[in-house]
Amino acid sequence: MAIGRVARRDRAKTRRKRTYVIPVAAIVVLAIAAIGTGVALGVFRAAPDGVESVEVPVPTGTPATSFETSLAASQDASGTETMVEVPDVLGKPLQEADMLLEIAGFTVTHVATPAGESATGTVLAQDPASGSVMVRGTVITLTYADDGTGIDPTSSRNNPSAAGTGRVYVVCIDPGHQDKANNEGEPIGPGSKTLKPKVTGGASGAVTKQHEPDFALKVANRLKKLLEDQGVKVVMTRTTGAVDISNAQRAEVANAANADLFIRIHADGSTNGDIRGLSTLYPAGNDWVKPITAESLSAAKLVHKELLLTTGAVDRGIVERKDIAGFNWSKVPAIIVECGFMSNPVEDKLLASEAYQAKLAEGMTAGIMTFLRGD
Repeated sequence: MAIGRVARRDRAKTRRKRTYVIPVAAIVVLAIAAIGTGVALGVFRAAPDGVESVEVPVPTGTPATSFETSLAASQDASGTETMVEVPDVLGKPLQEADMLLEIAGFTVTHVATPAGESATGTVLAQDPASGSVMVRGTVITLTYADDGTGIDPTSSRNNPSAAGTGRVYVVCIDPGHQDKANNEGEPIGPGSKTLKPKVTGGASGAVTKQHEPDFALKVANRLKKLLEDQGVKVVMTRTTGAVDISNAQRAEVANAANADLFIRIHADGSTNGDIRGLSTLYPAGNDWVKPITAESLSAAKLVHKELLLTTGAVDRGIVERKDIAGFNWSKVPAIIVECGFMSNPVEDKLLASEAYQAKLAEGMTAGIMTFLRGD
């Protein structure tokens, strides 16, 4: 696990430079100083919080990441080090906190403390504190609630899938969509000029009115528990609907985790309320996904087969796609499970039931474990 964490840090440190923000007031001050010194003033991207600023183009094909804050400043020609705002990870599971900090470019170390009334494995304190602006690569110390064993919950010693083999399986689960859509465009793949909305709002139940992002998260949480029971390390792209994470960024989470499989959970919708059934999508048909197509197809076949057995759903097949940003940005095997049609009254009620959600999670788990173990 330590080797995997070092690899993730190396990837985080070599990540492409992003666009950074300086409020207008600061730009004005710099501009005045530049007049006196003859230093040219750069241009900066608009702040997401409504603070006025001016914009510089983002290099084509580089997605912004929601985990790196607008206060970060890239290294300039004089060699100034990159500064990044420390994310708030208090109360998060230790694995998720590690991922957020490492994606932002920090190094993470752990200190255990008795859990008391806190949930085991959750972050109780972080140093430096969230909101601090630090040099990328700074060590962030996380104090977490220990169960008394003294075993770091991110360690392979706590993961039975590694027993006897040293192999720890990692699965990244992406519960599709989020509470609020973000229709701002992002490249459909690295270097592409074709843009797609960063993340759409998702479908809604014809009868239950259940929102697809809520459904996806419920199934994802069930799947997470079942996989962890099998000793798999699980990384979630989101644990709440109150996020703003684009499809490309979700793929980047899976890439940073060096996941063995990136599984994305969705539901379908149609103007034809009679259509129903389950399909599994995999990436194919372009140069971006060529390196992961074969393994993705293998995973899709296994997961799809088990889902049909556990749910009895109508089989809508295994479908290749080349137009999905979350696939095209992925460097690890990836699939999407379209669990059924929320626009179909009968299937909508099934998708809203806890019993059916459990069947979906069970089928996914069976297929994923077969894929991971190469059975």
